[in-house]
Amino acid sequence: MRRLFSLVALLLAMSMLAPVATAQDATPAASGLADLGLPTLDVTVTAAGYEGIPESLEAGRYLVTITAAEDTGEFGGNVAFVQPSGVSADEFLGMLAGPPPDASGGDSASPVVDAEATPAEDGSEAGGPPAALFEATFAGGTFAVPGQSAEIVLDLPPGEWIAEAGDPEASQEPIIFEVTGEMPVDLAEPESSATLTMGEYVIKVTEGELSAGPQVLKIENIGAQPHFVFGSRGPDDLTEEQIQVALDEEQAVGDSGTPPAYS
Repeated sequence: MRRLFSLVALLLAMSMLAPVATAQDATPAASGLADLGLPTLDVTVTAAGYEGIPESLEAGRYLVTITAAEDTGEFGGNVAFVQPSGVSADEFLGMLAGPPPDASGGDSASPVVDAEATPAEDGSEAGGPPAALFEATFAGGTFAVPGQSAEIVLDLPPGEWIAEAGDPEASQEPIIFEVTGEMPVDLAEPESSATLTMGEYVIKVTEGELSAGPQVLKIENIGAQPHFVFGSRGPDDLTEEQIQVALDEEQAVGDSGTPPAYS
């Protein structure tokens, strides 16, 4: 189960359950998000954890700037903001970590995980991930490569929140913080270049268009489950058909341990 929980935690932590605007690999001057006059939260991701997140924040819509320190390694660092529902932040982090290994080298039962697990189709208790993972609010998150910054605009309503990497094996220690007060009524809406709408088995541009270079994207989830989006650049001559072949080959090998052919 440890592999399952690691995968689920990573996917869910990168989900966007509320509309957010994000600018990747862009400076504040290039994105224009600083002109909104939003309260700011500047977070530095190091190999050990997060710097700049206070113990308490006022509820509101924030411009969050993530800067990855050089010691985060080749792939940089990320942070995701999660608000548990029905469980404490400590219990939620325990779910993300998964059950500890038992003496035989397998995974032992976890009271928190097993008690909240979603049932299997036959009604047994050996179903999918804990229900609390799907009841939590994943406000969003972003990542930056070492020495650079990225921005995201997200909402932090009142309650207990977690800032974490979305991977139980990440070196960064999660931070639990409190958001107080009430959400403001009039919230500044960022002007975005395009809107990416996600749902069950669909990710599509519903407004505007994607273009080359730094841009502000609005991410919205219309599905019943958490969803995430990740962008990566390929060769200039890459086609949709080649992408589909690669995805099909990855699906075919699954967790067999055999690397995809990528024909």
